[in-house]
Amino acid sequence: MNIAIGSDHRGAKFAKMLTYNVLLPNHYAAQSEYLDADAEPVAGAFMIENASDGARVEESVDDAKIYPLKYSLAATNSDVQIPEGVVDYPDVAAAVAEAVAEGRADRGILICGTGIGMCVAANKFRGIRAALCYNEVAAELSRRHNDANILCLSGNFLSEATAEAIVRIWLVAPFDGGRHQRRVELIDKIERETGL
Repeated sequence: MNIAIGSDHRGAKFAKMLTYNVLLPNHYAAQSEYLDADAEPVAGAFMIENASDGARVEESVDDAKIYPLKYSLAATNSDVQIPEGVVDYPDVAAAVAEAVAEGRADRGILICGTGIGMCVAANKFRGIRAALCYNEVAAELSRRHNDANILCLSGNFLSEATAEAIVRIWLVAPFDGGRHQRRVELIDKIERETGL
């Protein structure tokens, strides 16, 4: 599974924790100069190729790769003056949403202070169904009922254990289809009609 993960400066700690605890178990096999397990957390957008689905914690990730997407550090973010260490969430959300919308990533995970800004920005992309989840039930239902392809999390209001549990259930929960498929198709119709 290819996962695009992104965070601003308020979600960087969670992004790093989720990357190495859930998406890349046995992370010694997938060190990256961009997201080193022993380094300080780096805000930005990253692609993790051949990531774990989060269900098997002992799974090896020998063939996993991490690389930056369009935005990886504040210093590369246009000519706008940005305070050191700050990354703007719309840029990160756009990089992750674009990767998912184009099919380069199977799913995406976005983390900012509340998760709201990332969710709003990601949902501006056609084909994206980003869901802000604060518990495991919402995460599971976002997959089962809405076929959510981007999970948005709060770096401020969740514990690490809760964030990890949410991601694990979201990665393995299937889309139920049936009556929910018809509703997802109605969302697609709205996108076409509004030009989003």
